[in-house]
Amino acid sequence: MLFRSGRFCSYFEFPANGSNNPRQQNRYFRFDYGPIALIGLDVANGSPHQSAGDTNFFLLGEGEEGGGHAPAFGPGSQQYEWLKAQLEDAQRTRHFTFVMFHHTPYSVGPHGWPPGQGEGFDTQSGVPVRVLTPLFLRYGVDAVLAGHDEMWERSEVDGVEVAQSGERVPHTVHFYDIGIGGDGLRGPQQDLVNPQQAFLAHAHAPERWSDGRLVDGGKHYGHLEVDVQPLADGRWQATLKPVYVFPLFAADGTYQGSERRLYDDVVTLTTSRLRPQSD
Repeated sequence: MLFRSGRFCSYFEFPANGSNNPRQQNRYFRFDYGPIALIGLDVANGSPHQSAGDTNFFLLGEGEEGGGHAPAFGPGSQQYEWLKAQLEDAQRTRHFTFVMFHHTPYSVGPHGWPPGQGEGFDTQSGVPVRVLTPLFLRYGVDAVLAGHDEMWERSEVDGVEVAQSGERVPHTVHFYDIGIGGDGLRGPQQDLVNPQQAFLAHAHAPERWSDGRLVDGGKHYGHLEVDVQPLADGRWQATLKPVYVFPLFAADGTYQGSERRLYDDVVTLTTSRLRPQSD
């Protein structure tokens, strides 16, 4: 089964990534917006096919006979080396680095099982993408934005960032599963544990009912809002807000509308040092 990016790229335009392989153009990219570097990756297919590093059992891996359209993302691959170079540059020139892709690496959702394991035999696992976590820590990535499991979950992975000066400083990467923008809303898998979990809407925002009406909590559709602003001392601050749409009902059960609410998991990131910024 071949994955043809031409159809996707005919609808969406992304910055060129400099690849000499036309099949990898527009599949991963970077653009800068003020103090932020935003990097998009293609982690749809790890190699080799149907291995512990595979994120899609239905697609052949890069370079394998009959496949090769989906770029590999593991160490040694072209995408991995490109990512490493972009992260190093972003660490030097931007105040925040955000990375986004589809398969969330840390989750208690249906794709949080290792490849080929779990209920229903997971053929779309996000676990192999954890191979990129050491890079994210090394170069001080602030947040990783993903989906795939159609739920709201935030994980934290602690480690060490190596600054441009060679100084080693403690660093935390926040991994988001922002799968509440559309489609269905799923729940956590029984017996699946995510040791990195810091917030899960199902567990940390329980439903609260009054006279048969839902008045607070629960899983709902929403999005992540990121507000970035400069501070007086020259540093920058990013506030990540988990927004959701809460339905409002009258006493007789009649739907009255909705309101914007936040889960109790607002994360504030502040740059710990000044970074020269290139525009």
